[in-house]
Amino acid sequence: MPARALAVAAVTLAIQNGVVMAFAVIYLPLITEFGGSRAEVATVQSAVFLVGGVSGPLIGWAFDRLGPRLLVQSGALVAAAALALASRVHSLVALVAVYGVIGGLGLAAFGSQANMSIAALWYPRARGRAIAVADLGTGFGAFCFIPLAQVLVTALGWRRTLLVWAALLIAIVVPLNVLQRLPDGATPRRRPADRASGGWTLRAALGSAPFWWLVVMRFSAACAFPLMNVHMVAYAIGQGIHPATAATALGTVSLVSLAGRLTTGWLCDRIGRAPTLTVTYTSAALGIGCLALLALTRWPGWLAFYVVLYGMAQGSSGIVGSARVADVFAGAAFGAIYGWMTLAVGPGEALGAWLGGKIFDATGSYLGAFAVAVTALVIGVAAIWRVRPDPMRS
Repeated sequence: MPARALAVAAVTLAIQNGVVMAFAVIYLPLITEFGGSRAEVATVQSAVFLVGGVSGPLIGWAFDRLGPRLLVQSGALVAAAALALASRVHSLVALVAVYGVIGGLGLAAFGSQANMSIAALWYPRARGRAIAVADLGTGFGAFCFIPLAQVLVTALGWRRTLLVWAALLIAIVVPLNVLQRLPDGATPRRRPADRASGGWTLRAALGSAPFWWLVVMRFSAACAFPLMNVHMVAYAIGQGIHPATAATALGTVSLVSLAGRLTTGWLCDRIGRAPTLTVTYTSAALGIGCLALLALTRWPGWLAFYVVLYGMAQGSSGIVGSARVADVFAGAAFGAIYGWMTLAVGPGEALGAWLGGKIFDATGSYLGAFAVAVTALVIGVAAIWRVRPDPMRS
């Protein structure tokens, strides 16, 4: 049963993240069709990220009360309906409302919050590795979907591509998650929590220092990585890289991240959460530096260095963050606590995606945006080192 739960979570994350990441491919076609600035069109993806974060408490409540099966299936159906409707809109405002808001809510319901929680609860003694295995789906999905999206957009256009995504959600995610379950005793219905018994309540967590340092860490990561992922293809094309090559590079980042995720999970359980994040974020920062050098020399090798160094760090935030929050707050109210913590993710992702476009619109260059991403990584590392468990609960 634990292995099956991880497999289902991995496939679900592959499709969910593949759809989310494929926006980078339809980004330029949307700019051409709707005529907005890069910042305005990036607002569509910012809405997906923002709604995903703001809905965290609701998703946490549903996870604790309804279980992962109903939560994931409902989210997939909502997302499929939103993608189908988005394929028919004819204004940027409508696209933000349908794709960004409604689609964002559906995608969030079967995203990393639910699936990483499943992994963490099934494997309490090997959380880092279990979360990393489930999270392999995130990287594999992006690797498959991004080049596929480029082929589909070229052949069919972005509207029909959205219909393909909707069909995949209905055909795969919904029936597959009939198999998903939580271990016995993992929900409040079976194991009530209270402060007197030593279990975390939501109120107690909200008043604790570890919670807020983890919020800072998640917000910082949420700014940095979506900023790079949304704008990397457009940046590379602007430096003379062929669109298909740029899309393939972004997809290859996700392929490299498969090794990075496994390495992160192993390091998490061997050397600890904070040292692991320090290593992975250093790698990401070096990769961003290599990408910046592409603007100065136009040597394609810098793009290859970026793919390897940044790819090894892609996904490390979710693995380390999820493991650490489970270390500190695992219990009957875990879903609710994790859900409230993800409130920081949506605004961070929305800010990162929008800020990348805004800085380009203002300066004509992405280099300032890359500096913002590196600064956010530094803040995230500082925050994870400040997380300490409650001594009364250790």
